[in-house]
Amino acid sequence: MGKTTKQFKKFASSGKLKDTIRARRQHQQIRQKTETRIAHRAKQRGAPRAEHGEGSDEEGDERDSRAIQRGGRAGGIDKTLDEVFEGGLEVDEEGSELEELSDEEDDDDEEGEEEEEEEEGEDGGMLDEKEMEKAMKDLEKKDPEFFKYLRENDSELLEFKKGKEKDDEMLDDDGDEDAGKDDDDDDQADDDEMEVEEGMKKISVTMKMLRQWQEAMLKQHSIRSLKSTLLAFRAAAHMNEDDADQGSGRDTKYSIDSAAVFNKLVITALKYTPVVLAHHMPYKALSNGRFKLHQAKKSAQLLNRLALSHLSTLLHLIKSLPSSSTEDSGLVLTAIGESSKLLPWILGARKHVRAYLKVMLDLWSSAGDEVRIASFLAVRKLFVAGDEGIKDLCLKNTYRSLLPPLRNTTPHTLPSINLMKNTAASLYQISPAQSYTHAFGAIRMLAVHLRNVVRASTSGKAGENQEAFRSVYNWQYVHCLDFWCLVLGGACAKGVEGEELKPLIYPLVQIALGVVRLLPSSRYFPLRFHILHSLISLSRKTSTYIPLSPFLLEILSSSEFHSHPKSSSLKPLDLEYIIRAPAQYPKTKIYQECLSEELIFLLADHLSSFSTHVAFPELSLPVVMTLRKHLKKGTAGGAKSQNLIKGLVERIEETRKWVEGKRRNVGFAPKDLGEVRRFLGDTEEDKTPLGGWMRVQRKMRDKRRLEVERALREEGDESE
Repeated sequence: MGKTTKQFKKFASSGKLKDTIRARRQHQQIRQKTETRIAHRAKQRGAPRAEHGEGSDEEGDERDSRAIQRGGRAGGIDKTLDEVFEGGLEVDEEGSELEELSDEEDDDDEEGEEEEEEEEGEDGGMLDEKEMEKAMKDLEKKDPEFFKYLRENDSELLEFKKGKEKDDEMLDDDGDEDAGKDDDDDDQADDDEMEVEEGMKKISVTMKMLRQWQEAMLKQHSIRSLKSTLLAFRAAAHMNEDDADQGSGRDTKYSIDSAAVFNKLVITALKYTPVVLAHHMPYKALSNGRFKLHQAKKSAQLLNRLALSHLSTLLHLIKSLPSSSTEDSGLVLTAIGESSKLLPWILGARKHVRAYLKVMLDLWSSAGDEVRIASFLAVRKLFVAGDEGIKDLCLKNTYRSLLPPLRNTTPHTLPSINLMKNTAASLYQISPAQSYTHAFGAIRMLAVHLRNVVRASTSGKAGENQEAFRSVYNWQYVHCLDFWCLVLGGACAKGVEGEELKPLIYPLVQIALGVVRLLPSSRYFPLRFHILHSLISLSRKTSTYIPLSPFLLEILSSSEFHSHPKSSSLKPLDLEYIIRAPAQYPKTKIYQECLSEELIFLLADHLSSFSTHVAFPELSLPVVMTLRKHLKKGTAGGAKSQNLIKGLVERIEETRKWVEGKRRNVGFAPKDLGEVRRFLGDTEEDKTPLGGWMRVQRKMRDKRRLEVERALREEGDESE
C-alpha cells in the first residue's frame, strides 16, 4: 500500500470523504442498473436476422452492440411488424402533441445525466455548512416567495446542520453493517427495476421519496431528482383517467396512493421546478419585462425538454381541476401562478406558448373571478415577455376569447363580463402601436355589420327579415362598442402617450351613433342609453367633444312622453341588464319614469364633463332651451320627471353663470387653443355646481345598485 499523500489527509479531515464515497456508490449502482436495462432491452429485441448480410456472428454482435448504444427507436435496429404497431406511429414535432417526458427518454439520457451529476459533485454539488448558509441567503434574496414557502411548509429542509448529522449517522451505521447486506440491497433494487420493465409494476410514491427529492433539488439542484419528480407529477396528473384517455401518463413507473402524497407531490413539482431550472439555466429579467436566458453548455437540451414536458403536464392538470367555485380554486391559483415562472424557458417553443395561452384564456373567460384575474396576469406576463409575434398572438386570441361570453348577459354574468372587458382593455393599452392593427380590424368589422343592416333596411329587406337588425341590436355588439371605448379612452387619455390609437376615435363614434339612429323604437331606448353611456365615458377620458345631447333629447319628443301613460302594476325596470324593453312596458307610467330618470342622469353626466370648459355656456344653451320648452308644454313626463328636469336646469344655469364669471377677465382669443385648454385646468369637475350635483346623484345611484344586486343574489340563492 502506498504512502498516504498530504492532499488526501487534508481532504479526509475536511469531512467530505464520506459524502464522496456515498456519491460514488450511488453512481456505481446507477451505472449498473443502466447496463442491466440496456442488456435486457437488447435481449427482448432478439438476435440479428440473416438479411443483415453475410458477416460472421461476431460482426453481427458488434453491429447490434453499436446500434444498442445509439439507443431505442433511434438506434437503427430493424423492427418487426408487431413492434411497429405495438409502438404506434411516429410523427414529427410539427404534428405531434405537446412534448411529454417518457421513461424511455429517461433511460436514453441516463449517461449524460450521470456526467452532469458527477460534475455537480466535483464542483460543489455537496455543499458544506458555510456554502449552504450562503446558498440559502441567496435563495431568500432571489426568490423570497419560494423561501417563504419552505419556511412555512418544509422548514426541515432549511435545517441543514441537523440533516447533515443524520446523514453522517446513517452512513456510519451502514458502514458497520455487513457488506453482504449492501449487496442484497443492490440486487433487490435491480430486481425492482426489472419488475418495472417487465411487468409494468408501479413504484408507489411516498413522503420519504418526496423528502429525498426535495433535499436533492434544494441542496444539490439535482437534475435526476427533478426528472423523477416530474415523472411522478405526470402520473399524478393522469391518475384518474381511463387507459384510453390517459395518453402518455399511463406508461409512467410511479403511482400515487394517497391524497396527502398527491397534494405534496403537486406542490413540490410546481415550487421546485423553476428553482432547479433557474440554477442550471439562469436568466435575467430586463427592465422592459422580457427575459435574457443564459444557455447551459451540456444540459441545455435536457433541461429544455424537462421544462416543456413539465408545462404540458401542468396544463393537463389545470384543465382537470375545478375552477368555477372559490372554495375549490386554491390549487388552480397555485398552478397558474407557478406556471408563469416557466416563461423564460418556454418562450422559444411557439407550439407550447399557443397551448399555454389557450388554457389561460379559457380560464379567463369561464372561471371564477379569482381564477380569471390570475389567468389574466399570466397572459399579461406572457405578452410583456414575448416578442412581436407572441404579442400579436395574445391580442388576437384575447379578443376572440372575449366575444363568446358577451352573448349571455344577465345580472349574474355582467360583473364577470365587466371584469373581462376592463382587463382586456388594459392589455391593449400596454403597447398602443402593436394594438392598432387589431383595433382597426375589429372596429372595421363592426362597421361592416352596421353597413349590411343599413343596406338591408333601405332595400326593404330588414322588415321582412328581423335577423338583419339582430346582427347589430344584441348584447355582443353593444359590449364590443363599449370595449373599444374603454381601450381608446385609456390609451388616448389626457397625459397618456397613446397617440397611435387616437385616429380610431372618430370612426368608432360614427359607428356608435349610426347604431343609435338605426331603429328609433321606444323599446330599444335601453340600448341607446348603453351606447351613449360608453360614448360619454370616451368623451370625458379623451377630452373629445361628442354632440350627444340631441340623441338624449329626442327621447323627450317620443310618444312615450307625448301620450298619457297607462297605470300598471309592473315591476320597475333595471335598464342595466336589458337592451330591449318587454312588450308590456311601453306607454306605461313605470317605463316613462325609468326613461326620464336615466335620461336626466346621462344628460347631466355629459354636460358635467365639460363644466370647466370655456365654451360651457354655449354648449349648454340648446339643452336648457329644449328642457324648458318640454316643461312648458307638459311633455316632460310626470311630476317626478319634471322635478328632476327642473333641478338639472337650475344646476346648468348656476354652472353657466359661474363659468361666465371666470372667463370675464381672460385675455386670449378663441383661436389660442393652448390657452383654451389651460382654462380652469386646475379646477376639478366636482367643484362646479353641476359637478357637485352629479356627485350626489352618483352616490344615490350606486346605493340603489347595491340594493338591486343584493336582492338578485338572494333571489338566485333561493332558486338554487
